[in-house]
Amino acid sequence: MNHALFNKKNEKVLTIASLSKSVMNTLFETPNFYAIFFFTKGKGTILMDKIERDIQDNYILFYYPYQQLELNGTFEGFYIRFHPDFFCIDIHAKDIGCQGLLFNNFLNDTILRCSVEEYEVLYNSFLGIKKELLTKDIGQLDMVSSQLKMFLINAVRIKRSQQQGQVQTKENLHLQLEQLIGKYYATEASPEFYTKKMDVSLTTFNRLCKKYFRNSFVSILNQKKIAVAKNQLFLTNNSIKDIAYHVGFNDPLYFTRVFKKYSSVSPKEFRKQLKENRLV
Repeated sequence: MNHALFNKKNEKVLTIASLSKSVMNTLFETPNFYAIFFFTKGKGTILMDKIERDIQDNYILFYYPYQQLELNGTFEGFYIRFHPDFFCIDIHAKDIGCQGLLFNNFLNDTILRCSVEEYEVLYNSFLGIKKELLTKDIGQLDMVSSQLKMFLINAVRIKRSQQQGQVQTKENLHLQLEQLIGKYYATEASPEFYTKKMDVSLTTFNRLCKKYFRNSFVSILNQKKIAVAKNQLFLTNNSIKDIAYHVGFNDPLYFTRVFKKYSSVSPKEFRKQLKENRLV
């Protein structure tokens, strides 16, 4: 399977292709794209932004530009990758609600664990995109964009439905922490602030971070800040210094070091690559 969509300048803006280890090894040489990875068969782990998750059958992974990704194990499937110039998740965030839920969501992770029935719904939605790529007719760019938007809306609905079930059946301390970090990430960096809000001991708090987010609190907080900064770098013309202050870094140079640690590129290069480059 290998299908591509080109814009009016004959630049490749969207690709559908089969998954393989050789593909994965070369795919991220130019990581300035969004991608959706479908695992029809999977047995192994994924390391995304230094957080390890299990991969199994009927899992779907949502990739945001410049995330660090490594797959270990055996897997089969396919992927859709697309450039922000064609379909920008950040711009469509308000309409779809997928930014921070499916994409760029380090807290609740970016893997959608589907039942057979849920996977079938999304696979059928994917087939609409594939069919349109084979049509080669007038308005193809708009049609593929619409089909992709419909797919993401279906994925958001499934994810939200799963979250509602989780709230009803599991302890919600980790959900409380997600909400608190979402509200105070730029102003409160002390673990004690969050333990007081949650009414738990520091030991319980640290155990919670490791259990649900597989990382330390400092790393979790920094990843939240970097996630917001990525959005600002792409959508605004604000200076890197102003963005650093906006997400809670008092030292712009330190912000740059932390950003590069989690993104492999500097904030300046991240902005340049997303705004100027095309898929190859």
